[in-house]
Amino acid sequence: MDLKKFERLNKEKKLIEYGDKIVIAMSGGPDSIFLYNLLKKIKDKMDLKIYFAHINHCLRGKDSDGDENFVINLGKSEDIPVYTKKVDIKGYAKLHGLSEEEAGREVRYGFFREIKDQVGGTKVALAHNEDDVVETFMFRLIRGTSFKGLEGIPVMREFFIRPVLSYRKEEILKYLDEKKITYCIDKTNFQEVYTRNKIRLNLIPSIEKEYNVNFKEKIINLISDIGEFNGIINSNLKKYTKNDILDVRELKKEEKFIQRTIISEYLQRFDISVNRNKILEIQKLIYSDGSKEISGDYRYRIKKTYDILEVVEVEKVKFNDQLIVKLTIPGSILWNDYKISAQLINEGQKPKEGKNKFYCKLRKDDVLTVRSRKNGDKFYPVGMSGKKKLKDLFIDLKIPKEERDSIPIITNLDEILWVGGIRGDRRFEDLKKQTVKLRIEKIEEVDFSGKQQQ
Repeated sequence: MDLKKFERLNKEKKLIEYGDKIVIAMSGGPDSIFLYNLLKKIKDKMDLKIYFAHINHCLRGKDSDGDENFVINLGKSEDIPVYTKKVDIKGYAKLHGLSEEEAGREVRYGFFREIKDQVGGTKVALAHNEDDVVETFMFRLIRGTSFKGLEGIPVMREFFIRPVLSYRKEEILKYLDEKKITYCIDKTNFQEVYTRNKIRLNLIPSIEKEYNVNFKEKIINLISDIGEFNGIINSNLKKYTKNDILDVRELKKEEKFIQRTIISEYLQRFDISVNRNKILEIQKLIYSDGSKEISGDYRYRIKKTYDILEVVEVEKVKFNDQLIVKLTIPGSILWNDYKISAQLINEGQKPKEGKNKFYCKLRKDDVLTVRSRKNGDKFYPVGMSGKKKLKDLFIDLKIPKEERDSIPIITNLDEILWVGGIRGDRRFEDLKKQTVKLRIEKIEEVDFSGKQQQ
């Protein structure tokens, strides 16, 4: 192992400091095993404490479980604490409207943050290598991105560090094989299913073979030049922000290109995934009148109020043991095991019937509340006369007692609008189905708990 590469990088970027508590994102694959062995060489010298954090994506059945067991056993043999999490990534991706790649990234980074806080860590070490930098560049170039996006993978952002970013994949494999160090093989990396796999297995080898054998090196040099160029044109974000709020008036003074650069940097403060469409959407938002907001990701919304732009957490508060979630039209939220969405009806859109949908007379930007039932709830059920107690409706419909508290109650200004998936209130019903469609879907329960293995 050429430690000089790491030492040069560490001297320049100060990735690892004396006494650091480092959580390693440990997949069990060659890159993360190489990362651990690198840190192991400097562990005593720099008084490091190391932890493993492993995500089981449940995508490869027994192979996924095998990787998890491999990491657990490695932790035991090396006396390293291991934290694992199982997540149904396919279910999670479907729930949040993401690709499996995007969902995996979202879950991984959230878990790594959680474990870092749990153990009092100072850094989270990720095992991206130089080949990953090239693949990411090509991936973003094909999908479309900003100049900032073409910088590739940062060596350090917040407390996330990438100590092996200057090592080639062939170096990593050669070292592990020569030292007879075992690691896991993810067979899906060799399947031409995901875009990144296609880039790694087909596109880059084809370019190296047909056009330039030194293609990767040329891309690395180009990425370096782009980083330096961005350093020249990047404005000081502090000029435009105060207390994590973006000053729209100052932002509007800049050229459109600079605006997009600033917006991109601003979103990255909150680890919100950035793409060109998202940035253009926000850029359009800053020129809108009054107060408006759009979705950032499942954790945040981006809110523009007159002359300020801010990132706000999706509101979820407990009140009297109830989970209360706000839903702004249009939009969608999660409530226990349900996803509830509010969609504006487009002109000419053909309405679809179904018990999981309710068409109602509401307006854009109305804010609904989703909660569980409470004593004394009454409403005016569609298809019935007069007012009825919610309790009596549940009895009439023979809904088991143990299920009643888990049924979402959607309200508007404290009035029950819809008993999710069961019955709407006729005062709000839109018989012409021309304004808003509420929709509810049950999702499978996913285990998001991080448990230390013994």
